[in-house]
Amino acid sequence: SETLSYPYVFVIYYKKEEKSYYIRAFSGKGSDNKILFVRLKNENKLVLKQKELISAGDTIFQITLLANNDLEIIHLSKKKTLNNINKQTFNGAKKKIVTLGRSKDCDFPFPRDKSFSRFQTSFEFNEDKKQWAIYDGKGNKSSTNGTWVFGTHSFLIKNEMIVEILNSKIKIREIKNDDDIKENTKNNVNKENNDEKENLKINEKDEKEWIKILW
Repeated sequence: SETLSYPYVFVIYYKKEEKSYYIRAFSGKGSDNKILFVRLKNENKLVLKQKELISAGDTIFQITLLANNDLEIIHLSKKKTLNNINKQTFNGAKKKIVTLGRSKDCDFPFPRDKSFSRFQTSFEFNEDKKQWAIYDGKGNKSSTNGTWVFGTHSFLIKNEMIVEILNSKIKIREIKNDDDIKENTKNNVNKENNDEKENLKINEKDEKEWIKILW
């Protein structure tokens, strides 16, 4: 609903025909797409739109699709890059796979950035569809810290999916049947009870400390 506004920062919706849930950043008045990130998995390639913002390691990149199947990658952080190169352009006809990461073998290398894996993020050009896609890591190996895409897309929610909203990371778990719901509820109740017990212990300890001070 366009009547919604901040602090409604993201939306989860259900597609009946697909029997699937999706998540996206709320795009209504007062919202900001930059507060929702979705972590890409190595095996799931995301087709790039005209302009994207991604987070890899501790760095933000702007990804832009240009004419003639060119892919432009701009390093937006203040950290120094190799040879102080902050922007590179690659052509899909000449370069089918583009990598960025800590390794000097990457097409866009950041050897001094310890927040990167050796191969942090890959971009792949599909000649038939004339599309660029992005995925985490290289080949079948994921990066350590992950590749995160700002939530301008609608993302199909998958089991164990991780999203980051503001400074909180949230894992979304798929519940398939009543037994899962009961087990999930039971685990939550047990956790709440344990947390309450811990709080009581802390309060008792504090109370004893105060008694010592008062006496």
